[in-house]
Amino acid sequence: MKRFKHIKRTTAAVTALVLALSVCCCASASDGGTRNEKFVKSFNKVSNFLLNDVIFKALTLMVPDAASVEYLDRVDLETRDGFLEGDESFIDSPAGDAKWSLGYSEKSILPADFGVALKYARGSYIPYIGATGIYTDNNGEKEDLKVRTTVLDDGSGRGAVVFAVVDCIGLANTDVRRIREELKDFAAQNGIKSINVSATHTHTGIDTQGAWNNPVSAALTNMFSRITGKVKSGVNKDFLDNLIAVTAQSVKEAYASMTEGDLYFAKLAPGGILFDRTYPRGADGNIYRLEFIPADGSDPTLMVSFGTHPEIASYDWFINGKLDHKVSGDFVYYMEQVANAAGYNFQYIQGNVGTNGTGRGGSDDGLDLSPSHESAMRYGWEMGYIALGMDKTESEREELNESTGDFLGVEKYSGQEGYTVWYKGLKQAEETNLAPVLNVRHRQFLLKVGSNVSVFLTKTGIANNKLVKDKKTGTYYMLTEIGYMEIADSMKVFFDPGELYSELLTGAQELDGFKYECLRDLYGEDFLVFDLMNDAAGYIMPDNYYVMAGYNYNKNTDEKDFETWCLLVSPGENAASDIFGELIALVDEVK
Repeated sequence: MKRFKHIKRTTAAVTALVLALSVCCCASASDGGTRNEKFVKSFNKVSNFLLNDVIFKALTLMVPDAASVEYLDRVDLETRDGFLEGDESFIDSPAGDAKWSLGYSEKSILPADFGVALKYARGSYIPYIGATGIYTDNNGEKEDLKVRTTVLDDGSGRGAVVFAVVDCIGLANTDVRRIREELKDFAAQNGIKSINVSATHTHTGIDTQGAWNNPVSAALTNMFSRITGKVKSGVNKDFLDNLIAVTAQSVKEAYASMTEGDLYFAKLAPGGILFDRTYPRGADGNIYRLEFIPADGSDPTLMVSFGTHPEIASYDWFINGKLDHKVSGDFVYYMEQVANAAGYNFQYIQGNVGTNGTGRGGSDDGLDLSPSHESAMRYGWEMGYIALGMDKTESEREELNESTGDFLGVEKYSGQEGYTVWYKGLKQAEETNLAPVLNVRHRQFLLKVGSNVSVFLTKTGIANNKLVKDKKTGTYYMLTEIGYMEIADSMKVFFDPGELYSELLTGAQELDGFKYECLRDLYGEDFLVFDLMNDAAGYIMPDNYYVMAGYNYNKNTDEKDFETWCLLVSPGENAASDIFGELIALVDEVK
């Protein structure tokens, strides 16, 4: 009954808010700022309250906590399974005559019975779209969904670091911990100090977050789970179990293949291929590359990072009048195709993805590409070539293009209106031979969940993120983690659990009202972000600009633009400052 009384009260509050909206959106001159800025602040404040504190709050109060929700007074992070802290202290120079070692493995994560109608759901946009097929590539062969794993060691005797990247939209920290538990004995026996699992973030993979597989059945089952003891994950159990087992095996195989060699770093901002959908449009436009050359002449490995959504293949929901049931690794699969043709192993690590999208004007080349998957292919090929050729001269790039099979059709299309040759006019990056110094440290913590959309998804057990409730205050927290890594003196990397808005990294505009400076003002221009690393916590937006459905504001140009990304999934308006506080404390511990 208390819940229904609350709904009556909130309905009255909604009516009052609607009547007051025009007043709130016309802030007085004493508030400061331009008319647009005042409108955005006022509108967002009302919108957040209306959506989060009224409508979705009422929804969350109507459903009980699933048995998967833990209570704060019973949670002890010190004894929590599945967490590795990393290095106790950092080193500044190589240990003696230490050398880099790297191992690589990739494995398919497609289940053996893939294609069974309605058993597996495609993880994008609309629930209940069965994943029953897979796209074919330019050779007519079926694509694959993979986990690509590298294991890196600086030879200091302090242990190896694992990076496993899965072709999926995201993995909850709960599932990352299951992978680590699967590897617990192996890691202890072989001195692995850090195991990191992230997602390529493809929007046409198999659902790993529960929102698309069977959310209604999961929610209904879990509403009574404290009585029945039965908890149903929104994610298909067979698929998740297989993914965890395959990922653990790929780590073992990568470790077994480790060999000594040299590690090189390069970065390049090609321009136009990455863009930020939301104001102030502050995307980090760089592609970052680690190139490992083994001393024994075995295949080299290319590790590439930049931030954008691999969602091109998902743009066509309907093909020939029918729902698209095919899955795809999107452009990542085709980047790998180019790298493999050049003799390289390949791994893509999602960068500061935020609200970034793919700029495909150059790779589309004015061609008639339908369906959108063809555009994903070309974007992947172009990004693959740029990643391989960023440190080369134009003539060396031309030779690379020819020797790998001219995927983009330079020979065929060159001279055609709208066609751009990928290697012409591209800057040449400087490549640095990195000293073998690898430091990494992790920090686990409880992040307050201020978004009632996220509370609903997790308290009902639809999503696998671990929710912790303070029964005294009714506040919910999400168990998550962050990390900080340094590679020689060329890379400082923040392992972020969500999708960080770009301005928080680049400082694209002054973060007036935010508690901290942007990351590059705090830690320098060589600071990078790996998003969706060891969790999938959702969008992380500056507290002072946070909105679930309202407007983004560009102070530099006095422009506003409608924005709804944080309505979909986000920890809430406190997330950015809370995470920054944890990161600063973590860096202070090791520096």
